[in-house]
Amino acid sequence: MRVILIIAMILVSAIVILLVSNMEKESSVKVKISMEGSTFKDAQYIQKKDNQVKLMLNTKETFMSDDGKLMELREVSIYFPEKNFTVNAVKGYYYPDKGDFIFTESVEGISKDFKVIATEVFYSGKDNMLYSEKPLQIRGKNFIIDGNSGKATSDLIELKKGVNAIVYPKK
Repeated sequence: MRVILIIAMILVSAIVILLVSNMEKESSVKVKISMEGSTFKDAQYIQKKDNQVKLMLNTKETFMSDDGKLMELREVSIYFPEKNFTVNAVKGYYYPDKGDFIFTESVEGISKDFKVIATEVFYSGKDNMLYSEKPLQIRGKNFIIDGNSGKATSDLIELKKGVNAIVYPKK
């Protein structure tokens, strides 16, 4: 009789263990969070490629479109560590799939050697280039250059149409 009771307890224990282990497997919940149609306050986005930070984007407020393909940014600051270049703007748009930006309202690009001031700038993630069809101003320690449009990479700044330059002598 004791043997039967021991075998019954072993069987009941084995069944309980099997049920619990199956419940744990079935009860593991996978959570997927959709950002589409969402609003974020004081957000930071970091874009990496090959484990290196390509850009750090900070915004006071971000609105994600319903399809997730466009982010509207308010009070935006983007830092490009490879170029040691920061772009600040009151308003902007970011296309995460392409890596493209449009900056509007009080756009200011800052590097250690110069500052770019504009009203609207487009950044192409594919070309790593800033473009503007609106007036730009570049200010350095010894110069101020104005142009009606232009483009810039980390190595070259090209202003077009109605370029006016003031160069101050070094002291």
